[in-house]
Amino acid sequence: MKDPIAAEYAHVDLGDVRLNRRAALIGEAWNAAPDAACPKIARSKAELEGLYGFVENASVGYEKIVASHGIQTCARIDEICAGRTMLVLHDTTSFEFTGEKHRDGMGWLGASKQGFFAHMALALAADGSRCPLGVLGLSITMRPRPEPSQGPKKKRGAKECAADPNREFLRWERLIDETSDLLRGHAIPIHVMDREADAFALLAGMFVKGQRFVVRARDIDRDVTSAADGFVEKAKLKGLAERTVAIVARDVHLNRRRKSSMNDGNKKHPPRGARTAKLEFAAERVRLHRSKHLDKNIVETIEVGVVHVREIDTPPEMQPVDWLLVTTEPTSTIDEILFVVDTYRARWTIEEYFKAIKTGCAYENRQFESAHALLIALALCIPIAWQMLALRHQARAAPEAPARTVVSKERLEVLRAIARDPLPLSPTARDVFLAIAALGGHIMRSGSPGWLTLRGGMDKLLFAEEVWTARGRRSQEKDVANE
Repeated sequence: MKDPIAAEYAHVDLGDVRLNRRAALIGEAWNAAPDAACPKIARSKAELEGLYGFVENASVGYEKIVASHGIQTCARIDEICAGRTMLVLHDTTSFEFTGEKHRDGMGWLGASKQGFFAHMALALAADGSRCPLGVLGLSITMRPRPEPSQGPKKKRGAKECAADPNREFLRWERLIDETSDLLRGHAIPIHVMDREADAFALLAGMFVKGQRFVVRARDIDRDVTSAADGFVEKAKLKGLAERTVAIVARDVHLNRRRKSSMNDGNKKHPPRGARTAKLEFAAERVRLHRSKHLDKNIVETIEVGVVHVREIDTPPEMQPVDWLLVTTEPTSTIDEILFVVDTYRARWTIEEYFKAIKTGCAYENRQFESAHALLIALALCIPIAWQMLALRHQARAAPEAPARTVVSKERLEVLRAIARDPLPLSPTARDVFLAIAALGGHIMRSGSPGWLTLRGGMDKLLFAEEVWTARGRRSQEKDVANE
């Protein structure tokens, strides 16, 4: 019985057929126990030696493994949104690895924390389902260890930073261009990004190239001119947005946001409990103006839509929602404004995806001793984490869909045999999802299953499926021998 995850590694091209085959075999074994240590992932001593040898092999590049998953992602895009708009979510996460011993080639997240930053592009359907389709690109940043402080550091000016060809910020532009090229002929991407991507040079570059985007504004004090006054009188973006009259309001559920382990993360995204917020929306057409420190080769102005999202009647001691969204999308009608808002709200899916890698695949617990091995491990985990995210999404977005939309016929038979409670005769996607979570210890009154619970249930299901298949194979061999 072939694991569907095998297709995600089917296009790996490492220049050696044996290495290509090993990548697929390791990926399938890893998928059977994503959060387990390597000795449990491998089913024999030989497999374990092969796993370690593969991830440490200098001729194996993580980019080739990610590219294979990207090819399969494009195939799914062709099935679901060929020739139509789709969303590409861009964001960066950090991976931290503990231990006193320095891992060869590893970067630093600070003076004492080893790790690196991973910048990813996640494809989503734009039809309202927010169906996750896979990862289209990955960019890695390894920072050197900071030198011991010797007094105040001289800060670089904005002009000097903008002129630096090696600045980290360029990862946004590179991945936008790479994914746009990859999707050419497949679908029309709308690039969705948080405040970190708000830089005039990046927005202007996308605008000139005809790339569509929805970006949350960070620079609210930038100069703009409004279509309302014929693009004549300059104003500040925030002031103009506050004067714009709201034309629609809607109740929106806000997910719980836990406290981040990074101080900067808590400043940007303070923890909060889940709640239903009443939001109102306003929109304006404006021209953004180039900052004085930027290169004169960058266009002087770009015309975009600005959607102001603000919360009203915020509960006491809660920070109100207040977003300014800059977009190439039309914003003339209520439906167009709501599409922009819903497009940006879909950005949280990539944060869930990062959790699937960190928690579901226990990636930061990996004990490999080199950055190279850890990057190969990350590439192997990327399709597995996507499959977990897709399973949970399907059960939430289309709970009444037939069970076969999320599991194979054979896997459903195994689940029916080992499920804690009997499955219905015609189970739905939600029935399957909850049955798998129950195997991991989930109790219905505990709310929606978390990544650890879901992963534990999948581990048990995949192990049972392996035993089931082995018994079936032995039974067939006995039948043949007795004939």
